[in-house]
Amino acid sequence: MAARRWTRACNGQGAQPLITDFHAPAAQSSADHQQPVNVVWHKWSDLRLLDHEPLVRAHARPGLVLHVHLVELPLLAGVSRVGRVPRCSARRASFWRVSVTDLSQRLEHRDQQLLVCAVAKPADFFVQLCKRFPVASVFAHCEFCDEELKTEAEVRSALSSCGAKLETCWGGLTVNHIDDLGFDPADPAQMPMYKGEFNGIAKKRPIRAVLPIPVLRSPPPLEACECGSTAIEAAFLMGPSVPPPDARQTFTWSGGEAAALDYFKRYMETGQLKNYRGATESFAHGDHNPVNAGTRLSPWLAFGCISARMVVHEARSFERTHGKSSSTGKGNGKMGSTGARLHTELNFRDFLRFSALSWGTKLFKIGGIFQISGVKWSYDQGLFEKWRAGQTGYPFVDAGMRELATTGYMSHLHRQCCAAFLVRDLRLDWRLGAEHFESCLIDHTPDANWGNWSYRILQRPGLVQSRQNYPVEKHITTVECIAWPAVHDAHLEHTLRWVPELRGLPRDLAREPWRTEMVADKRIKVKPYKDLPLWFCAANRVNWDYEYFWLPGHAWTVSKATGAPKKCYNFSLGRDYPRPLVPPLNLEIDLDALPVCHSWGDTDLDQRPHVWGTPGDLDRGTTTATTTTSPTETTTHQQQQQQPQQQQQQQRRWSGNKLEEGQQQQ
Repeated sequence: MAARRWTRACNGQGAQPLITDFHAPAAQSSADHQQPVNVVWHKWSDLRLLDHEPLVRAHARPGLVLHVHLVELPLLAGVSRVGRVPRCSARRASFWRVSVTDLSQRLEHRDQQLLVCAVAKPADFFVQLCKRFPVASVFAHCEFCDEELKTEAEVRSALSSCGAKLETCWGGLTVNHIDDLGFDPADPAQMPMYKGEFNGIAKKRPIRAVLPIPVLRSPPPLEACECGSTAIEAAFLMGPSVPPPDARQTFTWSGGEAAALDYFKRYMETGQLKNYRGATESFAHGDHNPVNAGTRLSPWLAFGCISARMVVHEARSFERTHGKSSSTGKGNGKMGSTGARLHTELNFRDFLRFSALSWGTKLFKIGGIFQISGVKWSYDQGLFEKWRAGQTGYPFVDAGMRELATTGYMSHLHRQCCAAFLVRDLRLDWRLGAEHFESCLIDHTPDANWGNWSYRILQRPGLVQSRQNYPVEKHITTVECIAWPAVHDAHLEHTLRWVPELRGLPRDLAREPWRTEMVADKRIKVKPYKDLPLWFCAANRVNWDYEYFWLPGHAWTVSKATGAPKKCYNFSLGRDYPRPLVPPLNLEIDLDALPVCHSWGDTDLDQRPHVWGTPGDLDRGTTTATTTTSPTETTTHQQQQQQPQQQQQQQRRWSGNKLEEGQQQQ
C-alpha cells in the first residue's frame, strides 16, 4: 500500500467536493471544432515558459494549444497523514499563487491563456476536458515520487479511455537529462546509493541546452472566468489566507518566472557567484558562509520558475567571461571554482530526485530509505508542538524554527540542526518533522525534503545497531545545536533577531542561557568516532578535523545549582525563556582558534572565562567522579588540579563557564 502523505480533511471543514465546477462548453466555431487541441499541463513544480519541454512539444503539433494549471486541493488544503498538520502553509500558498499569476500574465503577453481550476482529482478534470474539446494529447513533465506517480497513472488511464494520450518528458527537471545518465535510476541495482558516486558520474555527462520559448499557437475559446485573476482567486479560495509581512525577514521572495529571472540576472551581474560557498556539504565558517548564505534560488527552483540546468549553464558562462573564483569544497579542504561548487550542490538535488525513482514508497515510511528498525519512536504531541513553535530551550534551534514558521524559509544549517534535534534528542517520529517542513518551506519538493530527512538525518542501520549497546544519553546528543552558533552566527545577530527575549544577556549566556542556573558536573568526550553514541551529523563525523579544529573534543554535563539561582541581568530561565527540553552540554571551545570574527572571549587572555571545573573554579562544580559508558571520558576536578600549569593556561582560552554575576561581555 502506498505511503500517502495526506488526508482529504481541509481547514477543519471536513471532506471537500471531488472536483470544482467545470464550466459548460463555450460556443465554438466550426473551424475551431475541427482542430485538435493539445494541452500543456503546468504542474505546481514547473510554472515557467523558458526551458519547458512539454510546452515546446505541444506547440510543435498542429492544432490549438491549451495551457492548464490544476490547483490540487489535497496539496493546497489537505492535512498530513501522521501529524495532521496542514499540507501547505500560508507563505507557501502565497508563493504558489503569485507564481501562477505570473505564468498567466506571461502567456497573455504572447496571446495565450492559462486555464486555472481547483480540483481534487486531476483525472476527473481531464475526462471533463475531453468532453469539451477534441483533446489529442496532454503534455507534462514526468513525476518521480509515489503520490505524484499515482496521480500521473490515473490521468494516463483517464485520457486513454477518452481516446487521448498523456505524453510525459523529463525536460529540465534536473541538470542532467535522465536519458544521458548512462544507467536507469529507477533500478536500485544501477542507481548509486550515495551522492559522491552519483556526482562523479553526473559531472562527466553532457548538459543539454536550455530550450527557448517557441512561437505559441492559439488557444481554444475559454470563458473569461476560467482565466486570469478571477480564476486564480477562485482556485486558491480554499487555501490559507495571505500572511502579513514580517519586519525580521532579511530577504523576501516573489513568486514567478519573471521574478526568478530578474533576481538571477542581478545575482550574476553583481558578481555574487564569486562569494558562493555552498550549503549541502561544505560548512564554511561564518565570515565566509553565514547563516543566510547561498544563492536563494531554491524557492524558484522548487516551483519550477527557473530550471537547474539553466543555472549551471549561466554559471559556466559567467566564469568563462569573468574568470573563476575559488571555493572550499568537501571536508578535505580541496579548492574548486564557485561555479563548480554550485554545480555540485545542484547535482545533490539531482541525486535526491533520481533516487526517489528507486526508493519508491520507502521514502515516506518510518524505516526510511535504509529501512532501519529497532528505534523506539515517540509521538509526544507536546514535544512536537514546542519544537514547531521554537520553544526547545536551545536558541539556535528556536531561531531556525521561528524563522521557518514566520517566513517559510531557513538555512540549510538550521534545517539539518533542527531536524537532527527532533530525531536524535526528542526521539519523535521523523515523519512529523518532514511533514512540518513540507507545510512551511516555500522551497519544498517531496524528493528534496523527505530525501534529506531520510538520507541525512535518520541514522544508518549500522549505527542503530551499535547504539543498542549504549544506554540512552541523559544529555543532548545533537552537539551541532551548541557548536554551530559559535562559528555560523558568531555575533548572534540571527539568533537574537528571532529569539529577542535573550537580548539582555551577554553573548555567551545568550548562546547557552542554561548557564544562568546550572553548574558543571562531569567532563565527557564528544569528538566523533565510529561507534559514537552521540549522533553527530554524518558529514561532520567524517570531517571533524577539518570542520571542528576549534573544538578540543570535550564538553561538560551540567546540573542545577543548589539553593536559589543567582539573579542574572534581570533574566530568569523558565520565565523569560524555556528551559532546555533535554539536558544540555557545555562545549569546551578554543576561542583563539575560532576561524571567524566573533563575540566570544573579547576580554584579555588572562581575564577570559575558563572552563567550568578547572583549577580556580572548583566552587562551580561537583568533585564526585562518575562512571560513563566506555569509551566516553570523564574527568573530575581533582584530576584537573593535577594537570601541568602549561595545560591550565591553555584551558583558560576555552569558553564554558557561567559569567560572574554582574560581569559584562562586550
